[in-house]
Amino acid sequence: MSRKPVPNETPLEYILDFCAEFSRRMILCGANIERIQMAVTRICHAYGLQDVSISMLSTFVTLSARDTAGGYAQRQCAVGPAGIHLQQLKQLNDLSYRVVTKKPFPKRLRTLLDEASEVKRDYAGWQVLLARLAAMTCLCIIFGGGLRELAAVLPVTALLHFLTLLASHSGMDRIIANALIMFVAASAALLFVLTGLSSRGPSILITVSMVVIPGIPLVNAVRNLLCGNEMNGILQIAKITIETVALAAGIYLSLLLFGRSGNMSEAVVETLDSPLLLILLSFVASFCFGAVFRIPLRDLLWAGLGGLLTRVALILLSSVLDNRIFYMTLAALVASLYAETLATVRRDPSTYFLYPAIIPLVPGNLFYYTIVGLYRHDAAMVASNAWDCLMALLGLSIGFAVSSTIANYVRRLRHRLLVKHSKPSEPVPEEEMV
Repeated sequence: MSRKPVPNETPLEYILDFCAEFSRRMILCGANIERIQMAVTRICHAYGLQDVSISMLSTFVTLSARDTAGGYAQRQCAVGPAGIHLQQLKQLNDLSYRVVTKKPFPKRLRTLLDEASEVKRDYAGWQVLLARLAAMTCLCIIFGGGLRELAAVLPVTALLHFLTLLASHSGMDRIIANALIMFVAASAALLFVLTGLSSRGPSILITVSMVVIPGIPLVNAVRNLLCGNEMNGILQIAKITIETVALAAGIYLSLLLFGRSGNMSEAVVETLDSPLLLILLSFVASFCFGAVFRIPLRDLLWAGLGGLLTRVALILLSSVLDNRIFYMTLAALVASLYAETLATVRRDPSTYFLYPAIIPLVPGNLFYYTIVGLYRHDAAMVASNAWDCLMALLGLSIGFAVSSTIANYVRRLRHRLLVKHSKPSEPVPEEEMV
């Protein structure tokens, strides 16, 4: 829980209270640590604070600073399990710019933070579910599914959606929850095959796998690792690895119990081979995942465009390059440059545009084939697909890391120049705050 301000606090304490709670809320809705640190640094400098010290992990925040009179204060707070709420992330990011520019009276900061955290036109639960179902429909078609596979994917997606919400609200450990949820979802998908309601189990399971692979956390972990937050990056990578193993264990156990079916004899599926249809479906999938990530309706077109550009890059690059890590790195670089460019022009977080754009790059099929290889005790199949999956994820991470590292150092240079040539000013009185 975050610390609540108490009466008779000094301006320094109000500012640090605000910065600690601002950081916590930004992490909870999916922000990158590097961006939060820069925002907090700008805010502290705007109020003339000195000796500012910031230490952040994805689970903990510690801040300390001195005011011009020599007073010292420190704040720290724990951070719970993070999610993705990009509209709230954007509003909090906008607030940081307003605070730096207007410098409201410190006592008003917490009220402004609460107001910025309110999402007045958020999607209803049923709208998020419909968006998820539409996105999964596109992915199922991409991975060779037909009407019978869609008839299985849609209820399994709904089941996965509600199980995830239940696990989140119950406070269940993420590793245990991943294994249980994936076991139930994969078992439900295989039961559709065993009962003859669907004919291509691999298409169903690959589609379901696309939802749970932690591609976005991996991107953030690598960015932290290469942008000066090494400890946080290392801890995140370790956490992602354990959670991914839990997901794989859930699917593997389901295959052991329900996978002995003639329909599962063909592990590899034929993906869609029409470039135009692939591009269209990628646009729709990223558009819909934008809604799942709570991007406002007016910006969903940008989310879909990011998926479209990434798919185009992937198609073109894979046709001329044989090495998976090369074309995945370059395709990820295209997606990241798109997000960073829009973020710079619009002064929004890059994650606001990046998360939907990476959907075409998530290697759900390779993840599934690796697990099937384990189930079949086929060492060659495990080695081949595990290596390809690793190369895909590595290329994905390198592409984003290169772009975000360049953008990070550009932002840091701009920040230093702004700090060097600007002077802190007095806070705006409360009665004059707009």
